[in-house]
Amino acid sequence: MEEHSIAGKEHDKKSKSRFMGKLFKDKKAPVDNNVDDFLHGTADRLPPMPLAPASAGHPPPLSRIDTINARRWPTAAEIQHTRRTRGRSASPKRSKKGLVVRFTNNKPEVIGEGGDESTEPVAEIGLRKRAHSHPVGSHPAPDQVVPKFEGLPMPSKVIDSIEDQFTDAFRPGPLRRTQTGYESIAEQNDRADLVGRTSPDLRENPIPSLGDARNQSHDPTSFAERVRAEMRSGEGKALHSRAEYSPDNGQLKAESLGFDSDLTPQLQELRLNTIRNSYIATSPAVPPSLQPGESQTPSSSRKTTPITESPAPLSRGPSLLQSGEPPTPSFSQKSLSITESPAPLSRASTLQGAAFAVAEDAMHDFQKRVAHLFTLFRLSTESVKPLTQCSIEELIRAALWWFLRGRMNLEARVRERPASPEGQRTRLFALQQAYSDLAKSLWLTQIITSERPEVVNYSPLMDRDSPMANVLEARQSIISNLRKLTMSMKRNGFLPPDGDDAPLPQGLDNSIWIVGDGSRSLVASMRPSGNMSMSDTFPLGDSTNKYQFGRVFVEGILEEEAASQHYRCPVVVSLVRAQMEKDLSAVIASQDGLLKLCIQADRTQGPTWNDVTWQPKYNSLKVGLPRGFVLRLHCSEQDFRMIYGIYDYQAKVHASLNQRRDEVLIFESAIRSFKYIDQDPQSRFPKEPLPHCHVRVFEKVLVDKAAAGARTMHRGFRFALVTSPKTKNLRGIDQDLLPNQPIQYGFLRGEDGQPAMLLSFANPKSVYKIIMTFDEPNERASLHRLLTGTAIGNSEEVIAEAPMKAFAIATYSGGEHDAACLKTLDWQGFRVINEDNGDLQDDNTVLSDHLRVAVDFKTGSLTDRINIGPGELRMRLDVKSSKQLKIFRQAQEDMTLSVIESQVSHELPRELAELLKNVSKSPSARTYLFPGLQDLHLFQAAVTGFVVLYDGMASSFNIARRRMVVPIYKKWDAASTRIQIVQRDKVIQLVAFFENFSHGDCMNFPLKSTDTFESSGKTGKYSLRIVDAKFALPKPRPENGEAVGHDFVCLDMPEYPGEHDDITIVFDTETEREKFSKALPAPVKVASRMGSVRR
Repeated sequence: MEEHSIAGKEHDKKSKSRFMGKLFKDKKAPVDNNVDDFLHGTADRLPPMPLAPASAGHPPPLSRIDTINARRWPTAAEIQHTRRTRGRSASPKRSKKGLVVRFTNNKPEVIGEGGDESTEPVAEIGLRKRAHSHPVGSHPAPDQVVPKFEGLPMPSKVIDSIEDQFTDAFRPGPLRRTQTGYESIAEQNDRADLVGRTSPDLRENPIPSLGDARNQSHDPTSFAERVRAEMRSGEGKALHSRAEYSPDNGQLKAESLGFDSDLTPQLQELRLNTIRNSYIATSPAVPPSLQPGESQTPSSSRKTTPITESPAPLSRGPSLLQSGEPPTPSFSQKSLSITESPAPLSRASTLQGAAFAVAEDAMHDFQKRVAHLFTLFRLSTESVKPLTQCSIEELIRAALWWFLRGRMNLEARVRERPASPEGQRTRLFALQQAYSDLAKSLWLTQIITSERPEVVNYSPLMDRDSPMANVLEARQSIISNLRKLTMSMKRNGFLPPDGDDAPLPQGLDNSIWIVGDGSRSLVASMRPSGNMSMSDTFPLGDSTNKYQFGRVFVEGILEEEAASQHYRCPVVVSLVRAQMEKDLSAVIASQDGLLKLCIQADRTQGPTWNDVTWQPKYNSLKVGLPRGFVLRLHCSEQDFRMIYGIYDYQAKVHASLNQRRDEVLIFESAIRSFKYIDQDPQSRFPKEPLPHCHVRVFEKVLVDKAAAGARTMHRGFRFALVTSPKTKNLRGIDQDLLPNQPIQYGFLRGEDGQPAMLLSFANPKSVYKIIMTFDEPNERASLHRLLTGTAIGNSEEVIAEAPMKAFAIATYSGGEHDAACLKTLDWQGFRVINEDNGDLQDDNTVLSDHLRVAVDFKTGSLTDRINIGPGELRMRLDVKSSKQLKIFRQAQEDMTLSVIESQVSHELPRELAELLKNVSKSPSARTYLFPGLQDLHLFQAAVTGFVVLYDGMASSFNIARRRMVVPIYKKWDAASTRIQIVQRDKVIQLVAFFENFSHGDCMNFPLKSTDTFESSGKTGKYSLRIVDAKFALPKPRPENGEAVGHDFVCLDMPEYPGEHDDITIVFDTETEREKFSKALPAPVKVASRMGSVRR
C-alpha cells in the first residue's frame, strides 16, 4: 500500500508540474529542486495511506485454501528460480530519498597507476588493500589506540566504523553533578566514561548490536531501543577498557574494568583473559553448560544472540527469526561465580584459548553456511514428532547418530578422487548429504537442546553417574567434536558453500527421525544386555577408558525362531575395547535406542563372539541371542571385511600367547618396557618404547615314539609378545627361534639403570631387533639361560664342569669339513647337565631328555643336546693326543648357538647359521681338547655313563687268528694302541684305538670275571694275554670312503663277540702293565711254560 501511495503522489506531482510548466514556461525550478534533494535529502515523512473503499456493511468473502494441491516443501526448480530472482525489485527504479552526500578530508587511495603499464598485478594490490583496512592518512596518533576485537564475530562494517570513530581526538566530558548514593556510583561513572570517550559521530550514529534484527524500530521508548541502548552501553565499556590497554606490559588496568579490589590475583587474571579473548576455554571446574560454545555473558543485563535459524528464501510462511525462535538463555551473575580459585593461566592455557577461538570461529562459519537447512529440519521433525514432546535424551541420541554418519561420510568423500563426470556429481551430492547430516547434529545440540531447562539449570554438583549427567556429557562431546571437525574442514578448504550459493539438490535427506519397520513387540520382548550409557552406545572416538577402532552403519533384522515376525531398522556397529581388557567388543545400537546390545567376552553380560556366525558369502553376521532371538546384520562387502579384519587380527594377536600343540611354556613376564627397532620406514611398531608388554616364551618339542622308547626332542623356541591393553593399537610379535639360526643377544641398561636385554631376529623378509627392559635382573638372567639352553630344571643338576682348551666340529657332507668359524672363538669350559641320580654310572645317558653339554666361549655359548637312542652315541680317543676326545653324532636339529651381537663380527652369525644347517643335515663329529687327562675322564663319564678305570698306551696289540683248514695261527699285530678299561655298574669293557692298523681303527669288547688273564715278562717285554677272549673284529675301512663312523666305538651297545681267540697286549714298562692289571675284573696269573691248552 505504501508503494501504491508513493507512486500516486509522484504521478500527481508530475501532472501538476507539467500543467504549470505549460502556463509559466519555467524550466529551472525542477532542476534546482532535484539538486537540493540530492544534496540535502528530504524529511522522513510518512506518506498518507490510501483508505480502502468502505464495504456495504459486510466483510469481504474469504477464499478457500486448496490444501490438496498445496505442498509442504518447494521443488528444486522453484528454489533455483527464487534464487535467480532474489534481489530484484519489483519497482523499475529505486527511490533515492533519504540519501545524504558529504565530503571527506581523507586523501584518495591510490590502488595502481598506468593501467596496463602498471608494474604490480591487480591481485597483489587487492591483497594489500584488504590488509590495510583504513585509508592512507587516517592512521591514529601514537598516543591513541584503535580498538580491535579479536575473535568476536563482528561485521566488518561495524569494525571499520569503530576504528574511524576512535581516530578522532579524545574529548573529555563536561563536569556535572551526580548523586552520592552508593548503588548508582558505578553505573553513572560508566556512563560518564562512555559519553566522554566516544566521539560525537559515534554518539550520533550508534554502533549496531551484533544480534539486532533487520527491521529496526526508531521509537526511543520501545523495548527494542532500550535493549539496544543497554547493549551500546556495554560495548562502549568494552571499547573504553580496550583503549586503556597498555602495549608496553601487555596488561589491562583492573580499575578501568570495574574490578573489585578484593578479588584474588587468580580471579583477576582469569577475568582479564576473558575480556582479552572471549573464547578462552573454561577451567575444568566450570560446568559444561558454561562453555564458550554457547552464548554466555558476564552480566545479566547484556545478552548476545547466537546465529539462529535463518529464514529460508523458499519458505512461504514467516521466517523462524520472526516467528520467535527463543534465544539461547544467558546466565546470571550468580551462575558465573566460581567457588574454587583457578590456577593462574600460563602460556599453554593462552595458546589453548587461541586454538579454542579458532575452532569456535570455524563452527560459527559452518553454522552460517548451513543455517538455511534448519527450517527443513524443523518441518521434518514436526511431521513425525513435535519437538516439545521429545525428551532431551532422544534429541541427543539423534544428534549423535547424525554426527557419526555425517563425519564418516565426509571423511569417505574427501578421500575419493573420481575422474568421470558422473563420479564427480555423485561425490558432490554425497558431500552435500554429509554437510546436511552434520548440520542436523549442530541444529539439535546448539539450537534445540540449548533451550531445554536441563541444559540451562545444569549444575557441576550433579551426580556424574546419573543418566542426565551422561546425556549432558554426550551433548558437550558432540559440540567439542563439531569444533574440531569444522576447524579441520576450514583449514583444508572443505566447508560447505555459503547459504546464498549453496545448492539444494533434489533427493537430499533432511529427516531427523529414523523409524524402524516391523513388529516393535519383538524388541520389547528381547531381554536387554547390560546397562550402557549414551556415550558407550554411540562412541565418538577414543575416551579415557575405551578405544574405538571402527564404525559402520548396517541394516539390522531382529527375528525370532519360533515366529515369523521381524523388526528391521538401521543400526550402527562400533568396535571398541576397554583399556583394562584385552578382548574386542562390538556395540550395536539403533537411533531410537530400542535395539541396543554389546558383543563381548563375558557371557553373563550378553552375547559373546562365540555366538557370532560369519557368513562371508552373504556379507552378513548372525548373532545368536537368548530366548531364541537372532539378530542379522547385513553389511556391504567393504564393511564386512573391515569388521572381520579387525576381529580376526586382534584374535590372532591374543592367540599367539596361547600354548599350542607340541609346545611347553617356559617363560612368562610383564616386562617394564619394550622397544622395536628395524629399518623399515613403514614399521608396524612405533619407535618409542611401549610399557607393560606381555611376553611368553615357548619351547617347541617333538615327541618321537620309537620302539626303544619315547623321546622328547628340542626343536627351538617361539617368542610371543603382545602390547599392553593400555596401548590402543594392539601389536604383537610371534617369532620362531629355530635351531638353524644362532641367537644374537646383548645385555643393556635401561633409562633408569634397569636391566635390559636385546634380541635380534632374522626373517626371510625382514631383520629387526627388540629391547626388553625388566624390573629385576633375575628375570633377564632367567630368560637368557632358557634361550641358550643352560637353564637348570627342577630335577636337573650340573653333573660335570671343567675348563676346556678347544672345541671343533667336523661335518661329513661329501667328505670331512671342519668349521673354521669355531677355531677363532675363545673357548673357556664345559658343563654337562642331566638328571642327578647320585653317581655318574647311575645317570641315564640313553633316551634322556635332559642330557646336554653347554660349552662356553668368551662371546657366547653352544649347547649340544645329547638326546639319543641306543647305539647312537659313539666316541674315539686320539692315539697321539691323550687329552683329545671325539664324539660322533648323526644329523641333529637340537643344537643351540648363541652369541653376543655387539662383540662378534657381522660374518660370524652367518657362518654359524651355515654350520647349524650342515649339522642338521649330515653326521658330524665334535672334538674336545681338555687341559688335563682327568678333565677328559670326567667329561667322558658324564656323557657316556662309563667311568674310566684305566687309560694308557700299549706298544703292541696282537690278535691271534686261526686259519680255516689247518690248525695254524696267524697274528694281527697293531703298533701303538690307546687302551681304556671302562665300567658302568657291573659291565667292564676294554676299548682299543689303533693308528695305521690295516684291519681296523678301533674295537671294544666286554671283560668278565670268568676270563683268564696271564702276564709274561720274558725277552724284556711286559705282556698280558687274555686267554680265549670273546670279541668282535675291528671294522675294516670302506674302500669307497663313503661310510663314516667306522673309527668310533659305541659303549652302550658293543658289537656281538663272534671271535674266540687270544689277545696279547704288550707294554713298555712293568708299571704300566700293573696299572692295567688292577683294572681287570679278575686276577692276573703268571703265564705257564707249557703254553696254551688249545695248542
